[in-house]
This record gives sequence, C-alpha cells and structure tokens, in this order.
Amino acid sequence: MGFAYVMDKGAAGVGNETETYDTSAGTMSLLDAEPGQTYIVKDIKTDDDEMNSFLFRLGCYQGEPITLISKKKKSCIVVIKDGRYNLDKMLSEAIVI
Repeated sequence: MGFAYVMDKGAAGVGNETETYDTSAGTMSLLDAEPGQTYIVKDIKTDDDEMNSFLFRLGCYQGEPITLISKKKKSCIVVIKDGRYNLDKMLSEAIVI
C-alpha cells in the first residue's frame, strides 16, 4: 500500500481538499504525524492483546481515519469516530499511519 491519505476540511468543514503523502519509505507512528491532519491507520503494532483490544473498542483499527489534534512529548490527543481521546506514548507509538 504505502500511502496515507490526509484530508483537510478547512475551518467551516466545506471545500474538502485531499492530499496524498507517500510513506512507503518507512513506517510512521502517530508521534511522527503533523497535528491538525487526518490519517488512515495502516496497522497496529503491538503484541499486547489487551492494548489491541482497547484500541479496537475505541474504533482505532486498520483502514480507519484518525485525526491528530495535538501532540506533546509523552501523549497525543486524537479524534477517532467522533470521540476525542488522549493516548499515552506507548499507545501512540503502536498506531502506524
């Protein structure tokens, strides 16, 4: 696959523009993403079944859009399926976009 689709809805949610970024050179975790952008989840890289189940319950799984609102050194604030969540560093690194 190698592509992440980014959608910018603008201030009023109209005039949707779509840009495509080639990320096939390497994997990009949520901590590497730019705030204010929407990405498509490519994979969840974790061996922890409990963490995988937790992210699935939030609606974070392969093929779903995730919007990065802001990020700090140890956490990210994201929007997944109209819900706003604060993910710690471990969860953010597990989400590949």
